[in-house]
Amino acid sequence: MRTNRRNLIYALIALLPTLFMFHILITLFPYTGLGRILVLPLVFILNAVLIISVIYLIRKLGPLCYTLVLLPFILLSIWNTIYFYPQEFSPSIPKQISYSISAINHYDDLTMVDWERYTFTANGNGDSERYAAALYKYKHRVPLDGSLYFYNDTDFHKDSPIKNLNGIPPELYPHHQFIWWLLKTLNK
Repeated sequence: MRTNRRNLIYALIALLPTLFMFHILITLFPYTGLGRILVLPLVFILNAVLIISVIYLIRKLGPLCYTLVLLPFILLSIWNTIYFYPQEFSPSIPKQISYSISAINHYDDLTMVDWERYTFTANGNGDSERYAAALYKYKHRVPLDGSLYFYNDTDFHKDSPIKNLNGIPPELYPHHQFIWWLLKTLNK
């Protein structure tokens, strides 16, 4: 009985990264549509079955071996959470993360054209991440007279033109806010 209780505690602890990833993904990528209602419980069940199965198979191992075998499966559960997280009109989360990393890595190559001529497209080719990074890079050249709108979109953002630099990050999409924060933290 004591072993079963210990294994249950290990399973619950091993599922904490899944719950933590849910929180991060919901915060940074909230535009899921109705897919979140269906997908999050299914991903949690998938990860729970994976973790519980592994714990059942390795329950007789010593603590160090137990941890070494369980760790890759915890990482796999994190990957499942990221991979299956739905997006309504944007590309998958791994692609968006890739585009964000690329925008940050190519920060020095960004030009004013990357934010001045940006227009939203549903194909998700990384332009929006370059827009956010370029907007950060050229933030001191942004006209603060209210003539420029976020994402150059006068239809959706007509009520919130850019009027001051401190007002820019809160108006960006959540994962673009994270790009802005990273660039600020990296002193770019």
